Amino acid sequence: MKVAVISDTHDHLENLEAALVEINSLGVSALFHCGDLVSPFVIDRFAAFKGPVHVVFGNNEGDRYTINNVASKKFPNVKLHGEVGFVETDDGEVAFTHRPEFARGLACTGKYTAVFYGHTHRMKIERVGSTWLVNPGELMGLLEPPGWIVFDLATGEAKHYALK
Repeated sequence: MKVAVISDTHDHLENLEAALVEINSLGVSALFHCGDLVSPFVIDRFAAFKGPVHVVFGNNEGDRYTINNVASKKFPNVKLHGEVGFVETDDGEVAFTHRPEFARGLACTGKYTAVFYGHTHRMKIERVGSTWLVNPGELMGLLEPPGWIVFDLATGEAKHYALK
């Protein structure tokens, strides 16, 4: 199963919209957002994704209550998981969070096929025991070019994509 992993959008709607067009063309099964959407109106853009969207909160969400209400009432494909999310797939369980320290702890348990995280705005892929620990970098484009990762849960293959 191939999934797209994004993080740290920080209200950059043009980057998110462009990324979703490209992500849809890649045929991934699900989308994971590792936090820092920031504003509730970012949730609306996920309607453009053709599959399930899994979202955790970051440290910069301005209005979690409204983000939750918008997602739950208007977008059935968007699931908010709180601070940490867990999703069972055909290729094993995935955990995801915003915080790198939480992600590393989850990876160290060896329970997950992959653990995704954000916060640092730096793309990084490493192996912790039998678990892949993956940070897709940032979608906002502050420290690195805006981008995301497509991760194959069956093979562990990861490919980074940057906005054109």
